[in-house]
Amino acid sequence: MTFLVPPRRHEPEWLDRTDNATPDVEGALKDIAWVNRRLGGARALLRGIDPFLQSAPRGSVCEILDIGTGGGDLAAAMVEHGRSRGLRVDVTAVDRDPAAAALAAREAPRGVRVLQADAFSLSFPGQSFDLVTASLFLHHFRPAEAAALLSIFRRLARRGVVINELRRHRIPWVFIAVAGRVTRRSPMFVHDAALSVLRGFTESELLALAADAGAPEARVRRLWPYRLLLTLPPDLPEATA
Repeated sequence: MTFLVPPRRHEPEWLDRTDNATPDVEGALKDIAWVNRRLGGARALLRGIDPFLQSAPRGSVCEILDIGTGGGDLAAAMVEHGRSRGLRVDVTAVDRDPAAAALAAREAPRGVRVLQADAFSLSFPGQSFDLVTASLFLHHFRPAEAAALLSIFRRLARRGVVINELRRHRIPWVFIAVAGRVTRRSPMFVHDAALSVLRGFTESELLALAADAGAPEARVRRLWPYRLLLTLPPDLPEATA
């Protein structure tokens, strides 16, 4: 029912600001890590990278670029998940926010390297990583910017791009607004979490962004609860495609 899918919102979240106090950023990122653990965020991402890990030779190294890593909890989860599959996973975790990058670096396990950098101005050569991942990142941008980011991600990937995003719907919007207050989450999280759902996507919107990024063959899956997993092929030079 269209009533249950509100129009997409575009106003900035508090976490998008560049003048936030470090304790506020850290508090919000720790709350996001709680959501990833308890409400399916980590599970969705790991399901997205699993086919790539399963097809890799046992004992090999999978190099992953994690964009908008926040506090780095999902980067660490990917390293541990690879280990459980008998595969070494090395993650380069990138975030523009200095407080986020500092938190991620402070808590990074072996196998995670943290860089402070803007996703639009990454200096890595093409096909530098097996996979490029981004979780709860793409919804921070308007369509033209989001499509441009997907193009950048595809150029950096050798095997694929995995996007873990929110499915825009009134049920998770109401749920997270109530849950954030009941569980006494940080003010920044309480404000941003509900808005993030309203800045999320539908399947058709993500597929349209992928097509604009040159990947009309991209696939999107619904995952519980109210997650979307977009998988795109890499943009390989014709000579090696």
